[in-house]
Amino acid sequence: MRFYGLMSEERLVELSKELPEGRWIFEDLKEGKKETLDREGAIQKLAQIANQIKDWKKSLGYLSQGTVFAFVHDPSNPRAFKFYDTSSLGCSTSLTPPRWILCLEELYLAILKG
Repeated sequence: MRFYGLMSEERLVELSKELPEGRWIFEDLKEGKKETLDREGAIQKLAQIANQIKDWKKSLGYLSQGTVFAFVHDPSNPRAFKFYDTSSLGCSTSLTPPRWILCLEELYLAILKG
């Protein structure tokens, strides 16, 4: 699956309003925690992540405001997201695994496979 970077946390919040109904899976890959959410829970989770990213950019002076942490599979039909944390920053030819995944249940296995 191909993902597209979201250049601002505001865009992430905008996309959250377009989420379809369904069972959403949120997984914190670093903590090894997974939960099932309804649409409203997924919207709230996106708002929390957007706020976390804003906090990183405020508190870590070396981060450019253009640093991208949030990615969406299809901006016109937002059903899958990947999020990276500050540990993925640095010089590398590939990204580390995402910190968080949020997607509709039927896309979960496809996202884990890459």
